[in-house]
Amino acid sequence: MKKRLILSIISSTMILSAGESVPPVSHNDSLGSALQNGTFSANTRTFYFDRSFDKDGVDNATALTVGGIVKYVSGDLNGFKGGFAYYGSHRIGDLFSREEGKGTSILGRGGEDLAFLGEAFLQYDYGKTMFKVGRQQLSTPLMQNHDLRILPSVYEAAVIRNRDIENTMVEGGYVQRYTGFTSKDNRFNDYNNKWGDDGLAYLSFSNKSVNNLSMRGQYIKALSDTASDGSKIAVDDYRYFDAKYNLPMIGTGTYIKGQYGGNAYNNADDSTLLGAKVGTSVHKMVDVALLYDKISDNSFKAVESGPMYSDWQQGYGNYEASTAVGGQIVLKPLSDLSLKFGYVDVGSDEGNVRDDFSEFNFDGKYKINDYSKIRVRYSLKDQTDSSDREDRDDFRVIYYMNF
Repeated sequence: MKKRLILSIISSTMILSAGESVPPVSHNDSLGSALQNGTFSANTRTFYFDRSFDKDGVDNATALTVGGIVKYVSGDLNGFKGGFAYYGSHRIGDLFSREEGKGTSILGRGGEDLAFLGEAFLQYDYGKTMFKVGRQQLSTPLMQNHDLRILPSVYEAAVIRNRDIENTMVEGGYVQRYTGFTSKDNRFNDYNNKWGDDGLAYLSFSNKSVNNLSMRGQYIKALSDTASDGSKIAVDDYRYFDAKYNLPMIGTGTYIKGQYGGNAYNNADDSTLLGAKVGTSVHKMVDVALLYDKISDNSFKAVESGPMYSDWQQGYGNYEASTAVGGQIVLKPLSDLSLKFGYVDVGSDEGNVRDDFSEFNFDGKYKINDYSKIRVRYSLKDQTDSSDREDRDDFRVIYYMNF
C-alpha cells in the first residue's frame, strides 16, 4: 500500500510540476530511428589496490583488475529515452589470487569477477521535469553512487527531478534495492533488514538563488519500521543539510561551510552531526582548508556515502559518536595535475572504541589527454590502542579511459 502511495505521489508531482511547459520536440520520428541514433559510451578503469594491516594474523588484500561501464542510451522519442549498461571488474592474470582479492572491494565478496546489468532505465523529460525509473545511479547527499573504487553503487529506483524554480533543483524518489558498497554484491539486493520491508522514500534539493551561497539537503524516510522477518529496523529516518558561502571580499576561493545531519532511531537515542569547514586559495595554485565534525548521542548513518568533511574513505557504515578535526592542502603545480594532502584526527566519545584513529591521506590526479587520466592514492590509518580495528595502509593506482 505504501509503495503504491509513494509512486502515485511521485507521478502526480511530475504532472503538476510540468505546468505550462512546452513538451520536448523529438528529433526522431519512430522508435527505430530513436534506437539507431542512440549513443554508446565506455568508462573503463585499470585498478591496482593493496591494503596491508599492521597486525599478525590479519590477511592483507591485493588485486589488479580491469573493468568499468559500457553504456547505451537511445535517442529521444517524444520525450522518452531508455538506456542500459554493463558493469564489470575482471582480474588481470594470476599475479594475485582470488583469496587475496576478497577484501579489496574491486572484486566480489569471494574474490570473484563482477559482471551484471548495472543500469536499465526508462526516462521521460517534459520541460524542466524528468521522471526516471529502473536501475540507475543516484547523486544525493546521503544516497549516491559512491564512486571510489572500480564500480559505483547503483539503485533500483523511481525518481522525479524538477528545475522550474530558478537556480533550484528538487528531487523525490523511492528506493528498495541496490548493489551495495562499490557494487561488490554483484547484483541488486533487497535491503529490508536495514531499510524496512517497504523501502525508502526521499526528498532532496539544491539551491543557488542567493549570490555566493549554495545550499542542499535531503530527508529519507523508511516507509516501514520492520523488516520482512518481523524484526524492527534500527533507523527510522536520515536527514542532512549543508551550506557554503563564498567570501570573495577576503580572497579568491575563500569560503565557509556548515553541515547538519542526524538519524531518528526506533529503540535508541537519535544521532546528531554538526560540522564546519573553512578554506581559501592562494594564487590559484594552492588550496588550504580546516575542518571539524562532531557526532553526538548515537551513530550517524548515511544510506551510502557519508557527507562528513572529515571522512575521505569510509562513507558506507555507521559513524560512532566522535569528534574530528583536520585539514587539507591541494597543490596545483600544473593545469592538469593536482596533489591533495590531508590529515584528520578522530576521537571516540562516550566509550566507543571503533572510530578512534588518525589518518594521513594523499590523492594525486594527472590528466593525460581528453580521454584518459591517472590517479594515485595512499592512506595511512593509525588506530589508537583502545580501538577494535587494526592499523592499515592503502595504496591504489587507477588508470581511467573514457570514450
